[in-house]
Amino acid sequence: MLGVCPRVCVSGFCNRAGAIHTAGMSSVWNKFAKIIRMELLIAAGLLMAALQTAQAHPHVFIDAHLDVQFSADGLSGIRVEWIFDTMFGSSLIADYDRNKNGRFDPQEIALIEKQAFSNLVNFNYFTYLINGDRRHDVRQVSDFKASIIGKTVLYAFFISFALTWDEIDTTLVIGFFDKTNYCDFKFVADKPFSVSAQPDIDISAKIVNTKDGWLRSRAFEELRIQYKRR
Repeated sequence: MLGVCPRVCVSGFCNRAGAIHTAGMSSVWNKFAKIIRMELLIAAGLLMAALQTAQAHPHVFIDAHLDVQFSADGLSGIRVEWIFDTMFGSSLIADYDRNKNGRFDPQEIALIEKQAFSNLVNFNYFTYLINGDRRHDVRQVSDFKASIIGKTVLYAFFISFALTWDEIDTTLVIGFFDKTNYCDFKFVADKPFSVSAQPDIDISAKIVNTKDGWLRSRAFEELRIQYKRR
């Protein structure tokens, strides 16, 4: 009497007569095991990358100030000021105050802009504007200035957005963020922002803390603006 073949045979597969065939199964299992190992390695690599990003620490610390400028037509743009930590600022002074007169001359400012600022276009100048559910990239800035403040350096520049009132949502969010975590941004403690608007526009604005990333481990600040036209 033939025995009954179970539906699942761990070491192979069963035919109608109940015989167990193992031909070719060894190579199939080996391929399957390789695929599983590869997927596990990829998953482990992605996890390690996420953890390294979360655990990376900043090397440059920047205090920021924003001047948000509205006109009769809408949002004109924002004037930005960055004050660097003294270590990074001192290195900029050593590199670019070529004549050692304690200030940046026009030629030195032009060199700073070319060598130590313009490349930030590839990172949206670390600046983002969220208009409702739309994110506006920063591709061009103007009126760049660099100045020596004590033992550090201040950058100032203007970002034009030119959004009409019809294009602006009732809530705007503006902030600075470096996804590589090389630079850390905070708003200055004293008067971190100013808002210029027409008298018929009611503005409320405040600095809020938020978090970013899959692990939600990176806290940073952003300016949230709400307005109402009378």
